[in-house]
Amino acid sequence: MADLYDFPEIYDERFTDGANQAYKQHYEKMLVSKSLRSILDCSFGTGNLTFPLLELGYEVSGSDISAPMLEKAAKKAREKGFDVPLAQCDFRELSGHFDRKFDCVMSTGSALGHVTNADVLKTIHEMDKCIVPGGWLYFDSRNWDAAPKSANRFIIPQPFYKEDGTRIGCVQVWDYNADGTITINIVHSYEKGRRIFDTNNFQEHLHPFSLETVKTELHNMGYSQPEIRPCPWFEDKPFDEIGWYCLMARKPG
Repeated sequence: MADLYDFPEIYDERFTDGANQAYKQHYEKMLVSKSLRSILDCSFGTGNLTFPLLELGYEVSGSDISAPMLEKAAKKAREKGFDVPLAQCDFRELSGHFDRKFDCVMSTGSALGHVTNADVLKTIHEMDKCIVPGGWLYFDSRNWDAAPKSANRFIIPQPFYKEDGTRIGCVQVWDYNADGTITINIVHSYEKGRRIFDTNNFQEHLHPFSLETVKTELHNMGYSQPEIRPCPWFEDKPFDEIGWYCLMARKPG
C-alpha cells in the first residue's frame, strides 16, 4: 500500500488556516520564556508545523528524509516569501548534514514514532549534537502511553471541505501488531453532490515509545527537567488525558 508521505498534496489537505493559527499560538506560549533565535526542524515535512515559527520571526532551517515533502515545502516557502535552508537527510544521521549548531532543534509531526525505540534515542543524541550549549531540544508526539490496545481501532475524524466544495472524509483503522508496532490504515474519500468520485488508501507503520524512556535518556545526558504540554497547547491537562504532547528540555551549558 502507498506511503502517505510520498504524496505531499494529499498530506497537506487537512492542514487549515485555523490549524496554522493554533500552532502559532502554541509556539508563542512554549517559546516566550526561552532565549533562542535559530531553530532546526529535523522532520520538516511540507512545513505545516514549522511555518508558524517563521511568521513569529524565528530563523528556521529544515530537514526531512522525504524528497517529495521537501520539494513541496520549498514551493510553499517561496510562495509565502520565506527563505528556508532545507536539506534532505535521515534524522538518525542529522549531525553529519549540518556544520553549525542551533539554539533549538525540533522534531515535529510525531515523526519519532516512525523509527524503532532504539533509533528514537539515537535521534535524540543526533539532535543534541546540533544544539548549542544551553540550547533547547523539542519534539511532539502522539501519547503512546495513553493509546492501549483496548482503544477503539476505528477512528473517524471530522470531514472537511475544499474551496471547490469537495467533501473529504477519512477513516483510520489501527492494527496492533504482535511485535508491538502499530499499522494505521488510512482511507480518504472525495465527495461532491452526495456521490463519492475518488478514494485513496495509505498506511503508516509506527513504533510506540514510552515518554519515560526519553526522559531518562535526557536526564542521563544532563538536560533540565523537561516541560511537557499538550500539542497544540490550549490548556493544561493530566498527561493520560493528552492525545498529542510536546516536550522541551534545555541542554547543559
